[in-house]
Amino acid sequence: MPKGRILAVDDQRYFRELLEGMLTDAGFEVQTAASAEEALLVLERANFDILLTDLVMPQMDGNELVHRVKQRNPDQDVVVVTGVVDVKAAVDAIKLGASEYLLKPFDRDTLASTLEAVLQSRRLHNEHAKLLNENIEYLDERSLIQRATALFGFLTVEPLAERIIDGLCVETGAQGGVLWVANNPDRNALELVSARGLVRVEGEQELVALADLPRELADSTAMSAVLDWGDLEGGEREALYLALRDESRMVGLIRLTDKLGGEDFDPVDRSCAEKFAEFAQTALCNALRYGALERKSVEDNATGATDFEFFYNSVRNEIEKSNRHGRCFSVLKVEIAPLDGLRAQFGDVAFRQWIGKAVTQLTRLQRSSDLLSVDGQGRFLVLLPETDALGAAMFKRRAFDELQASDVLAILGPGSRAKIHVAAASYPSDGTQLESLLRLLDERIENDGSSLVREWVLDDTSIAACLGALLEGGAEERCETVSRIAEFVLAEPIRRSATRSVLFAAPGEILGEALTSGLAGMGGRFGRTSVSVLGEPPKQTADEREAGSCDASAVRWVSKRELSGLPPFLIYFGEGSAYAMICEDAPERDRTRFFHTCDRNLVEHLALRAQHELYGSEID
Repeated sequence: MPKGRILAVDDQRYFRELLEGMLTDAGFEVQTAASAEEALLVLERANFDILLTDLVMPQMDGNELVHRVKQRNPDQDVVVVTGVVDVKAAVDAIKLGASEYLLKPFDRDTLASTLEAVLQSRRLHNEHAKLLNENIEYLDERSLIQRATALFGFLTVEPLAERIIDGLCVETGAQGGVLWVANNPDRNALELVSARGLVRVEGEQELVALADLPRELADSTAMSAVLDWGDLEGGEREALYLALRDESRMVGLIRLTDKLGGEDFDPVDRSCAEKFAEFAQTALCNALRYGALERKSVEDNATGATDFEFFYNSVRNEIEKSNRHGRCFSVLKVEIAPLDGLRAQFGDVAFRQWIGKAVTQLTRLQRSSDLLSVDGQGRFLVLLPETDALGAAMFKRRAFDELQASDVLAILGPGSRAKIHVAAASYPSDGTQLESLLRLLDERIENDGSSLVREWVLDDTSIAACLGALLEGGAEERCETVSRIAEFVLAEPIRRSATRSVLFAAPGEILGEALTSGLAGMGGRFGRTSVSVLGEPPKQTADEREAGSCDASAVRWVSKRELSGLPPFLIYFGEGSAYAMICEDAPERDRTRFFHTCDRNLVEHLALRAQHELYGSEID
């Protein structure tokens, strides 16, 4: 019985006869073809174990032949023959799908051993596929194994989660999938990390408490359950749930929905999903362990903070996650400067201890999901996932106050000129790339030193004193111009209705008309802007309410008695936009003293101070 059937292709008769003789002597059954075109015709009528072809031939060359053969039959094994000077052509053939190549000249033993190796590889491949097909019912095991084992190539959670959902959708015919993962072992909840297909991310739970898991999955041995799922429209639809575990600990929960054709998930779907999920839970456990180990490896033993390189990679991952799920996040930079010569003055050990004290203060403010990083120059970075500009502003304020109240600066000695500078930048309003966010942080740190908050020492000053001091530095302006500026600012909540912001106003005589028309223009549609006005709500007639003028109940009205002696002002602060204006209440004059600013540090300070003094709380 021949070792295998070979089709040998060469345009030179001498080499065809040589190959035929060598292969026949080696125990192969051989047929020859004088051109690539003839070889294609032969392959249409008969099957061969190996196509052995020369690369350099007139008209259609060997590479084109390999390409056409692989198009017709991707499993056809091909061995190409070429001279030493055409090795690059052989490499190209390998890229096209050739199994092996031979360099001229070669002897019979080399030719035979090469072909036998290709045949042996094919036999092993076929035997492996046969074993898989024999042992798995209702399933193309080879396809599942290939998809499932590919999961082990991912060592970070987010891309792995996407691949898990994609694979399960293929296995079950589901058109939508969601995966929650135990990213934080200290949190008794699973966090949403991936939502694919027919899924509205904004309508999904960000956290699923372990105590709220379906009782059908509460048993540590249960892997899947078919349950009703309430969609956003309030309808009940069927979903296939899968639990991923690390021994008895839950590490992931998957929900698959919308099977193709509107059918229900049957036992075959459930069986296929469970087989794939067994690989998925192992891969997920590996990724979680790798992430914990990676973070541990870059943590400073003394402070627990990570280095900047790890921080940068984490921000890039957060950008990808935010892009997929339409979320925001913020980055905070804290710099204590100048520290020239401090390391030399203290020595390395004492300097590291000093940095550790600052880290301790900042760590007190962190959530479990936040990431703190530090370098050796007294600079700190904090990643605040799912935190917008207002949230970052509050964290920034608390960080400054915490450090200022500690002994971090006192340790430097009475002669130290060091000051605490804090800046924040938010994604995507302030930048969509790591580099742009870092540049903006550097600019804002620099601007913090020259801000009027620092220059006029307004940090611990009441809102009334702040506004009064700023107004003293103002200039004369026409009342009509001030009113028009106010109207433009009051339209900002409509222009930025999708972003969270705050608006504080004390109208007085000059700003009263602009505020009334501005609020009426909003028609009660403030989007995500919290509006606070010092004064009494206007009484509306039935005609005004029917006409759709501003709904006074949508505004937080604050009695003037709460804060007396305030000049007319307008403060707007939100994502990427900050503005404040103050004027004298001079109704009988056509000009008024007027101060306005876009200094983000100053406007942020005024907004937070107004919130605290009006409501005794932070911004929600």
